Amino acid sequence: MLVENVDLSSHPGLPGVAMSRLVRGTAAESVRVDLAVLEPGASFPRHPADSEQVFVVVSGEGRVAGDDDVEHPVRAGSLVRWSPGEQHTSWADTQMTVVLVERRPAG
Repeated sequence: MLVENVDLSSHPGLPGVAMSRLVRGTAAESVRVDLAVLEPGASFPRHPADSEQVFVVVSGEGRVAGDDDVEHPVRAGSLVRWSPGEQHTSWADTQMTVVLVERRPAG
């Protein structure tokens, strides 16, 4: 067992967003897990998903949108999945803590 403290760092270019890498990829599969804390009003700007992405809200409230630009409210317990290439964005209405997971096959 390994117990560690998570150190959050400000994300360059994303005001009000602090992140920490929790898991790095392995030889069998590239998996990336990040923890992000977004201050009220902070956002991840619209961008395409490089791979399948999962966005899990741990605490707080906000909104997400996909290719169709329709905003959907999210809160603690919400899970959002974006397909590879899908344009998406997210906003924090209150301080929002999220776990981001990206998975890619090796190779």
